[in-house]
Amino acid sequence: MAFNFFKKSKDETPSPAGGSAASAKSSAGSAPAGGAEEGGGFKRDERKAEKWFHHAQAVADHDFAIECYIHGLEHDPDNMKSHEAAYDVARKRKLSGGKSAGLGEKFGGGKGPVHKFLHAEKIWLKDPDNIGQMIATMSRAVEADEAEQDLQLGEFAYWIGSLIIQPRAKHLSVSQLIEVRELFARVNAFDKAAETCKMILAQDPANSQHLQRLKDLEAERTIRDGNYGGGKEGDFRENIKDSEKQRQLEQDDAIGKTESVIEETITRRRAELEEAPDDLDRARKLVDALLLKESDSTDDEAIKLLHDIWGKSGQYQHKARIGDVKIRQYNRQLRVLKPIAEASAPNSEDRKAFMELANKKLHFELTEFTERSQNYPTDMGVRYELGRRLFAMKRFDEAISAFQQAKVDPKWRAASNEYLGQCYIHQGWLDEAIQTFDEGLKANPDDKRKLELLYHRMDALERSAIKNHNLEHAREAQKSGSQIMQTNIGYKDIRARMEKIRKIVEDLSKPAT
Repeated sequence: MAFNFFKKSKDETPSPAGGSAASAKSSAGSAPAGGAEEGGGFKRDERKAEKWFHHAQAVADHDFAIECYIHGLEHDPDNMKSHEAAYDVARKRKLSGGKSAGLGEKFGGGKGPVHKFLHAEKIWLKDPDNIGQMIATMSRAVEADEAEQDLQLGEFAYWIGSLIIQPRAKHLSVSQLIEVRELFARVNAFDKAAETCKMILAQDPANSQHLQRLKDLEAERTIRDGNYGGGKEGDFRENIKDSEKQRQLEQDDAIGKTESVIEETITRRRAELEEAPDDLDRARKLVDALLLKESDSTDDEAIKLLHDIWGKSGQYQHKARIGDVKIRQYNRQLRVLKPIAEASAPNSEDRKAFMELANKKLHFELTEFTERSQNYPTDMGVRYELGRRLFAMKRFDEAISAFQQAKVDPKWRAASNEYLGQCYIHQGWLDEAIQTFDEGLKANPDDKRKLELLYHRMDALERSAIKNHNLEHAREAQKSGSQIMQTNIGYKDIRARMEKIRKIVEDLSKPAT
C-alpha cells in the first residue's frame, strides 16, 4: 500500500522553524490539524516534527501545547513519545478546568486516514476521559494503520485501547467492548482482544458467540506468541531455554484447548474452506487451527496453505509467517535433541547433530530476517532481529549497521544499544562501547535489560582500565558492579568480577615508583 499524505499549502501550514513559541502560536491558531492539500505524498520529517514538539514543551498554554503536538504529529504520526506527552498535557488541562472541544472543532480533519486520525485525537485530548471519543480515536488509528504501510500506528491503537479497558468507575457497555475487542484484533493485539472478550463475558456469560470468539482469539494469540524469542549472543542453549519457556506459556494460555477440541476446530475450518476454496479469510483460519496442533504434518499443511494465500494475495506478511512456522519446527526438533545432547560426551555425534541443527536454524533465520528487512524497511523491530542474528554469526560490522538503525526507534533503543556496545567491544572500540551502554541506560530499560547494560558497561570499563591503566574507568567499573550487587547479588559471576575490579582499583591507586 502506498502512503498518501495530504500535504498543506504554504499559507495553510504554520511553520515554527526559526520562530519563537509566541510567533508559532499566532500562526497555528487558524491552521486546522491535518489541513493539507490532497495529492501530496507523505514524507516523514522528524526535523519539522521535533520543532513543533519543542514548542509544545516550551509553552504554558495547554490548548496551544496540544495544537503543537498535533502539528508535529502531522510530520511524524507514529511518534509514541509525543502522543503520550500530549496525553499528559491533556490530563493537566482537564484538572485545571479545560473544556471539551466545541461543536465547530468537531467537524473537519481532512480526507486522508492519517488526518482523520489526528483530528479525532485532538478532539479526544480536549476531553481525555470521554470513552466514546477514545474509541473513535482508536478506530481512526486502526484505519490509518491499515491504510498506510509506512506507519506503525498499531502501537498507538494498543496504547489507547489499554487506556479504554482499564478499571474505571463506570463500566463500558457490551457494544463498546465488542468494538474495542475487534479493533485490538485488527492490529493483531490478540492478548488485549481476549482480555476485552472476557470483560464482555463477565456481563453476558451465557452468550455462545462471545465464548467462540474468545476461543478464536486465544488461538490467534497462541500462534502469535509462538514466534521465535531467541537467546543472547548466539548462545543456542539460551535459545532452547527460551523456546521451552514459550511452549509452557502457550500451554497455559490454551486452557480448554484439548486435543479433541483442536481436532474439531481443524475439521470445522477444513469444511468451511471446502465450501469456498478461494476465500482467503477461511484459509487463514484453517492455518491458525492447524498450527495449534504442534506437529510437523499439520505445520507442513499450514505452510502449503500460506504459500497459496501469499500467491493469491501478494501480501508479504504471509511469506513471513511461513518463515515463523519453519522456525517453530526447528525449535521443536531442537527440544527433542537437547536432552540427548546434554547427556552425551562433549564430542559425541549427538552433540554434533544438535549444534549442526542449531547452526542451520541460525542461517535460516539470518536469510529470513534479511528478506524481511528489505520488505519492511521502516520496521526497526525487524532490523533489530536481523542485527541479533548477525551478532550471533560474529558479523560485527553488519550487526553494527543494523543496530544503529534500530536504535532510532525508542522501543528498540535500549536493546539495540546493549548489542551495539558489545559489537564495539569485539572490535576493540572501548570508549564507543562505554558511551553506547550509557545511552542504553538512559533509554529507560526494564530491570532485566538494565542489569545487562550495567554488566556490559562494567566489562568495557574494566577492559579500558587494564588496557590504558585508567584509574577513573576502574572506579566507574566498580560503581556499575556495585549497582548490580545491590540489585541481585547472585547475578552471573558478579562477586568474582567485583573482587577482580577492586584489585585493579587498588593496584592503579598505588603511587608510581
